[in-house]
Amino acid sequence: MMNFRSLLVLAACWSAAACGGGGDDASTKSAPHVILISLDTLRADRIGCYASTDRTGASTPAVDAFASGADRYVSCTATSSWTLPSHASMFTGLFPFEHGTHGFKVDKLIDNAYPLHPDFVTLAEALQRAGYSTAGFAANTVYLAMRWGLGQGFDTYEVKRQPAAAVTDRVLKHLDSVAGSKMPQFVFVNYMDMHRPYGGLTAEELHRMPKEERPDELLEALCVQVMNREEPAGELGDRVLGLYDAALTQLDAEIGRLLDGLRGRGMLENAIVILTSDHGEAFGTHGIVEHGKDVYEPLVAVPLIVKAPGQTEGRAIDDRLASLVDLPGLIARTIPGEAGAALTEEFARVPGSHGVTAEIHFARPRDLQLYPERFQHERTAWRDGRFKLIVGGEADQLFDLEADPGELENLIDQEPQRAALMRRALERFLAAGAYQGERIPPTPANAHQLKEAAAIGYGGKDE
Repeated sequence: MMNFRSLLVLAACWSAAACGGGGDDASTKSAPHVILISLDTLRADRIGCYASTDRTGASTPAVDAFASGADRYVSCTATSSWTLPSHASMFTGLFPFEHGTHGFKVDKLIDNAYPLHPDFVTLAEALQRAGYSTAGFAANTVYLAMRWGLGQGFDTYEVKRQPAAAVTDRVLKHLDSVAGSKMPQFVFVNYMDMHRPYGGLTAEELHRMPKEERPDELLEALCVQVMNREEPAGELGDRVLGLYDAALTQLDAEIGRLLDGLRGRGMLENAIVILTSDHGEAFGTHGIVEHGKDVYEPLVAVPLIVKAPGQTEGRAIDDRLASLVDLPGLIARTIPGEAGAALTEEFARVPGSHGVTAEIHFARPRDLQLYPERFQHERTAWRDGRFKLIVGGEADQLFDLEADPGELENLIDQEPQRAALMRRALERFLAAGAYQGERIPPTPANAHQLKEAAAIGYGGKDE
C-alpha cells in the first residue's frame, strides 16, 4: 500500500491535473500514452520470437515485428497461474502473498478467491490522479469482472466476452472518441482467445461444429485422458495444442490491427506499449491440462515485450528476471516530472530489482471437486538465476532450468545446500511482505456469472 511520503508527493501533483496547473500544461502534453495488452492464457514459448529454432507452431508475425522494435524480456514469470491474482499483480506491483488476492480452500462449488482490497492503489488510480484518462476493455467476464475489485481507477471499464476482432473494434472506437482530448491515455486491453475454448468461439459457433472437432470437447477429453486416467497426452495433446496455436495466429492478426490503429491515430510513437500475459497453459506436462493448478514453467512463463516512447530498436534482455509486478514500475519510469517521480516511488519494482515468485493458493472450485486430493495445495516457486525451487505440496522440488527446461529432473537430493539457501531466501522474502489486511469475502455469483464461468471451463458439479 502507499507509504506516507508517496501520498504527500502524489497529493501535490494530483491537485493540478498533471503536476502543472491544468490539463493542457507542458507536462501533460509530454506524458506518454500507456497501452497495456494482456493476452489471457498465452505461454511465452508459443510466440515466434520466444520459441526455440526447432519448434513448429503458431505464426506470429505481428507480435514478432513489434518485438523487433521493443525490449523483449527473455524470462518473465507470472505471479500465479490464473487470471485474478496475476492481474492484481499487474495493477498493484505486488505479489499475491502481498496483495492477498488469491484463492482459499473450499469443499464445494463456490468462488474461492479474495477480491482486491480497495485500500490498494492500482495503476489505473495512480495514472488517473496524475492526469490520465483511463479505460479498460476486458474479454474475461469471470475474473476481470468488477466484483473482484480490478476496475478501480478506470473512467471506463467494460467487461464483455467476445472474440479478438470485436475487442479490437471496441478499443479503436474508444480511441476515436478521445481523439480530441489533450489528456494522455491509459488503455488496458484484455484478449481472451487463448483461453478455453480457444479462438474466441461463441456457444453458437461451437454447437454448429461436429462434436469430434469442437475445441472444448477435445480439451475436455484431454483432461480426462491426462488427469483422470493418468495417461500421456499423446496425439490428442498435439491436436489440442494445434488448436491453441491456430488461435494464437488468429489473435496475432488482431494485435497487428490494434498496433496499426495506434500508429494511424498518431499515438504509437509517444506511447509505452506493454504486451504480456497473465499465465500460460499446459497440455499434459507434469500430468496437468489447462492452468490454475501449479507453478511449472508452461503455466507461469509468459511474454513481456515493452516498447518505450520513441523506441525503434529492439533488445533481448536476458540478464535479469522479470515478473508481472514490474509492469507499473516500468510504466512509471516513462512519465516525466514530479508525477513520474512519485509514481516511481510508489511502484518501485523493475526487472532484476527483487526476488521472483509464482504462487498457487488452491485451484479453482471445479478442479478442487474433480481432483480433490491433487490440487488442494498451496505451492510457491522461487527463482535464483537458472535455478527454480518449488515448495509446498507433497515434496519440494529443485530444477536447473538451463539444463532442464522441461523440469523433469528434481535436484532436491543432489543439491541439498543450494535448496536450503534458496528455501531460507524465500522464507525471508515471504515474511517481509505477508498480507496482514482485511479479507473481503467474494460476492456470490449470480446466474449470468455462473453461465459465463461454465462457458470458459470453470463450471462444475453442484453439491
